[in-house]
Amino acid sequence: MYLQKLGPLLLGAIVMTGCSDDSSDKHQPEIPLPVTPPPSSLTIVPMGTPEGAPGEMLPLIFRVIMIKPQPEPVNIQYETSGVTATGDDDYLDTMGEATIAPGELETTITVDLIGDAEEEPAETFLLSFTTSDNVVATTEEVLGTLSNDDTACDAPFSKDPNPWIVGDADPLNYAHRGGVTDFPENTIYAYAEVAIAGADVLEMDVYQTADNELVVLHDLDVDRTTNGSGNVVDLTLAEIRELDAAYWFVQDAGTPHDRPDEDYLFRGIATGDVLPPTGYTPEDFRIPTLEEILQRFPHELINLELKPDLDGEGNYEQQIADLLQRYGRSTDIIAASFVDEAAINFKTAAPCVHTSVPLGEAATLILTALATGAMPPVPEHVSFQVPPDTDEIGGGQIPDGLFIDIVTPEFVAASHATNLAVQVWTINTCEEMLRMMALGVDAIMTDRPLLLEELLNMPPEDRSCN
Repeated sequence: MYLQKLGPLLLGAIVMTGCSDDSSDKHQPEIPLPVTPPPSSLTIVPMGTPEGAPGEMLPLIFRVIMIKPQPEPVNIQYETSGVTATGDDDYLDTMGEATIAPGELETTITVDLIGDAEEEPAETFLLSFTTSDNVVATTEEVLGTLSNDDTACDAPFSKDPNPWIVGDADPLNYAHRGGVTDFPENTIYAYAEVAIAGADVLEMDVYQTADNELVVLHDLDVDRTTNGSGNVVDLTLAEIRELDAAYWFVQDAGTPHDRPDEDYLFRGIATGDVLPPTGYTPEDFRIPTLEEILQRFPHELINLELKPDLDGEGNYEQQIADLLQRYGRSTDIIAASFVDEAAINFKTAAPCVHTSVPLGEAATLILTALATGAMPPVPEHVSFQVPPDTDEIGGGQIPDGLFIDIVTPEFVAASHATNLAVQVWTINTCEEMLRMMALGVDAIMTDRPLLLEELLNMPPEDRSCN
């Protein structure tokens, strides 16, 4: 029995011995050569920040970001040069080297600003740079902006002429929430992409968190757009910053919650589970603060919609007014609200900031114009922001059964006669966009700014929905 069990083992040993060849190393495994990963893209993010008080030196911090880590250090050589700002007068002329360590994705470059008390427009300088060969830079220079924080916002603005009335030019392309069906709404990524595409105005809504921070989000809760739940007013900024603001976005559809997982193309970028597109970071797919918007887009026209201060704490309108003053934003921004109380509170806090007519006052003015054929003077606002007709106004704000075409040739003419721009929301079809253009409106707010931009880029005689 023992030999019967041992026999197969002995046979296997004989076979293995017979197959060996100690005189040759031709079957020795080859040692693989180390593989060098492809270069990562590298982006330096343009930035704006308040210049500071006289004698104060505030840092302007550029973020340097990559998509993929590298096994060797990434070196960036940089230097500054003035555009409208003057080196060593408005900012410290700077040159140096920054490094992203192996395995890391980000570093920063700091340029010190020199504060003063001059009331002046925002000033700019260039940060030019070169990099080591293990990255590919998306650009060779970026703009730094010193925001004017010295002008007191304690006097009403002048709108003579009104810069929001376009005259014979094309209407402004208002990217509603950054483009609700084109991009993940109310994210830095959406606003950056739609600005690159050519949109004229970035439209956004502002809520206040439980710890009185100002964030950009359309809904009073986070349920529709993110992987979280709850009202903004009940969540802290830290809790909101943990959420994926692109979680439910589906290209060309907005935020349906019933699609297969593969349709949610941007899901997981905010949480670091999916690589972001070139030039962006996970933070660009989270709910941004209003200050982050002002820092990232110092030269873009912005429309802020003020929401009701739901908990009555934190001095909501004054906070927004103070922040806009720090960043020197007044006549290149419109503060709008459907809530007359919020509009009045904001006007009191920031009389220098351009505003649109709030809903209650707008209804009175429109009915007066319909009855008399003339619009009363409205010196305290720069625009009407209205839908094409009353069917678009929900929430019980219009009596049931009342239908009025708001945007008509007569309404546009009467508004312009009293120096008010006509900015129409929310226009999402090609046919309606062309109809609004024919009526001579000054701005079209749309969830589809890419479609509107495509039409605006056509010669007027060739514009068509075919």
